[in-house]
Amino acid sequence: MLIKEKMKDLKKELLLEEASVMFEAIGYEQMKVAELAKRARVSVGTIYAIFNSKEGLYISYIEYQINNLFAELEVKISPESTPKERIHAYIEAKFEHVLQKRKAIEQGGNNPLFFTSLYSEHANPFEKIFTFLNVCLTKVDPSLDEVKAKRMAYALNGLMDGYITLWLELDDDLLEKVDEVYEMFLKIIEE
Repeated sequence: MLIKEKMKDLKKELLLEEASVMFEAIGYEQMKVAELAKRARVSVGTIYAIFNSKEGLYISYIEYQINNLFAELEVKISPESTPKERIHAYIEAKFEHVLQKRKAIEQGGNNPLFFTSLYSEHANPFEKIFTFLNVCLTKVDPSLDEVKAKRMAYALNGLMDGYITLWLELDDDLLEKVDEVYEMFLKIIEE
């Protein structure tokens, strides 16, 4: 049984790598499961057996990307990093990550209603991010309870998503906005 599980995990990982290439090249709407199956040399049924649906595949893709984002974030922070430094590093890492994924976020990834419809069937793939931010925020402001810290984490994410949406529209330098977003958010949490 252990070998079967490891094989399934390996197959899932390989499919996610190939799906990532496709989502990032042509976006969610244009990506076809049949084409992924052809490129990965598996049956369409195999993909549906692992991910249940195209939406499930996309949620898994997002989780995969979040794990990659956290791997990049671990390089930027150290155990000695202050909570504020961790928040700044997160903003920077997310913006760097987004820069590489433009096509994938243009269709679906930056539309909150898209994810709202998916959450009815799938767990929130962003929970790992909000947990990380909650820890940072409660250390920055110990008076924040868990609910208020989560609201602040969602506020930061919303602020960042606003900058990403504007970047998609204006095609300006998103990395130049890291400090601006960070300073704006600090003003919010310090009030």
